[in-house]
Amino acid sequence: MNAAVLVLAATPVPVPSPTAVAPGGGSPGFLGFVFTFLLALAAAGLFLSLTRHLRVVDRRAKQRAADEAVDVAGSPGADGPDAGRPAADGPDAGRPAADDPRDGPRP
Repeated sequence: MNAAVLVLAATPVPVPSPTAVAPGGGSPGFLGFVFTFLLALAAAGLFLSLTRHLRVVDRRAKQRAADEAVDVAGSPGADGPDAGRPAADGPDAGRPAADDPRDGPRP
């Protein structure tokens, strides 16, 4: 019997390592919640602002296209062969577009 007691006494008992997580260390706590909530609130505000600005840009683009259509339709000579073509400005003014089928083959 003495031998059995010596064997049991010599067997090491597992001890938790000092690198174990402290109680409550796995949660970010209240400050983590507040920071995450404020970050989500800021992101939602930015998304709403972006949506509003994109709607304004789209509305302005549609208005500009409508204004240009009125300018082209209301200009003198709109019933001629160049009706519907945008007015050319710059070095290529007066030169027909290369891919316009109404111009025929180019020399």
